[in-house]
Amino acid sequence: MVEFRQSLSGLKLSTVYRKPMNVGLVAKVCQVSKKTVLNWIYRGALKAFTTYGGHYRIWPGDLNEFIEKAGIDVPFNHVDDRYTTFLIVDNDPQIAHSLKESICAGCPYANVIISNDGYEALLLIGERRPHVVIFNLKMPNIDSFQVFELLKKRKKDNAMKIVVLTGYQDDAMREKLMTIGADEIWERNRPLNEFCDVLKGLLNGTGNHSTVAQSL
Repeated sequence: MVEFRQSLSGLKLSTVYRKPMNVGLVAKVCQVSKKTVLNWIYRGALKAFTTYGGHYRIWPGDLNEFIEKAGIDVPFNHVDDRYTTFLIVDNDPQIAHSLKESICAGCPYANVIISNDGYEALLLIGERRPHVVIFNLKMPNIDSFQVFELLKKRKKDNAMKIVVLTGYQDDAMREKLMTIGADEIWERNRPLNEFCDVLKGLLNGTGNHSTVAQSL
């Protein structure tokens, strides 16, 4: 699943479904009866699993796939928690697209959000709780280090990793970035085919910090 968030005006204030959904909730989203949803499940058209109590549950990603295949015209804003969410913050659309392609090619369960605004990124972090934030150090019209200080505060409530994109660095700059919360510094001249390996290293605990992302 790939999302594009280009501007603050593009943000939609709507329910974001993340966790497995019961039959009643699916019926509400699809604007049908519970019996219709159960028939979809019985026919194998809609993927579902059962709880220990014998109740059906549907992952948002599976419901989204069904909605698209069935041509059901209903709004459905979701994030599948089986996916690892990456937030790319870069005002250069070509670079952002290249990074997105690299992530999607190497990480089969990747949800990629792209933003071209640092302050919008802070809103998205609160809304979508990404596992990794990939941030361009030189964003126009903002103080990148001020944004990093805010990101550092968010990290206390979230196990997210921060990757800094930069065209240059020296020892003093690296030390400063690491002090304010960067987990990895990515130089733009490095081969893109190494990018996803770096991300996997961070998420699987072989980078600077340790956490586990089962989906990578």
